[in-house]
Amino acid sequence: MSLHLLINGIPLQAYKWEEEQSDQYILTINVKLTREEYRKLDKIREYSAKNGEGFHVMIADYVRPMRFGKIIYSDHGDFVKWRATLVEKDRTKELQKFYGKQEKEDLADTVIKLKRANDKLLALLQDKGILTSDEAKQAGLEDETGLVADEVDLFQVEDIDFYLDGTDNKQSGVH
Repeated sequence: MSLHLLINGIPLQAYKWEEEQSDQYILTINVKLTREEYRKLDKIREYSAKNGEGFHVMIADYVRPMRFGKIIYSDHGDFVKWRATLVEKDRTKELQKFYGKQEKEDLADTVIKLKRANDKLLALLQDKGILTSDEAKQAGLEDETGLVADEVDLFQVEDIDFYLDGTDNKQSGVH
């Protein structure tokens, strides 16, 4: 038995899966992908993480807006095994965008002011010889990467079907 689904129009057939319904619907799937399918899904993952946007997943005849959670993959030469946790996208964020625009602008202003103050403090400490550039890098103070709202954990393992999840030290719980 398998679960058929579409992620942004990409047809997938999960050979193992687990569904969970708490505050949000969560679906963890194991699928075997061609290299092309893997590239397409990885582009969706990168775009989603970069822009904080979700994607559509069709399960049976029902479409859900979702986002990626933890992704584990294993490379098997001609194909890739991929275990992905898909989380129903929280719609309260969309409502906050609509209703909380002023609060968001205030928060952005605060972040900009804190960034400027941090940059000035960093420059002052370096000018006085209290903090070297290497020490600042080690502390993450000179990290040029931006903050990503929906960062996705991506891990490569030898074989996802035999991967022991580090959080509970047991083999995959998917069907």
